[in-house]
Amino acid sequence: MRTASRGQSIRPRSAYLAGFSRTELGCMLGSGMTAIDRLNELLEAERAGVDTLSRLFPEARSPEMQKLFEEVRNDEAWSCAGLVRSIKAMGGSISEKKGDFAEKVMSEPTLTARLRLLNRGQGWVVKRLDGLLGETLPASVGSFLEEMKTRHLSNIEACERLAESLD
Repeated sequence: MRTASRGQSIRPRSAYLAGFSRTELGCMLGSGMTAIDRLNELLEAERAGVDTLSRLFPEARSPEMQKLFEEVRNDEAWSCAGLVRSIKAMGGSISEKKGDFAEKVMSEPTLTARLRLLNRGQGWVVKRLDGLLGETLPASVGSFLEEMKTRHLSNIEACERLAESLD
């Protein structure tokens, strides 16, 4: 480790970047991911969201909870369809992959913890959407992404209210 003036140590850049995934590093370091790459990244995440909500559905403790899980799952599926349309509209190829988020969520010990991790994932999507919305996109893609963001924010609020009620 190098030392700065006044005896302060300087960590190598790699020490600060440890623990980040390749995709996260690419976004931070300007990997050159195209808008289509990022739309596909979101598509993979949304597929994992559908899987996550499908796995959470049997854990619903009331008809209201079932309804919420179903609505959020339907929004995730709506997002998948819209992302496919957007990628096609921009001349891209559709990824067939699905993220591993469902496994991470389901490994949490309680329903409250699962909902909170789900919300962190939803927040990650919102941040990615904000990044895409700052770019020049076809009008149809931009308006879809705005609506997708609105739905995600609404779902975050609803899931947080549910998590708080379970504490």
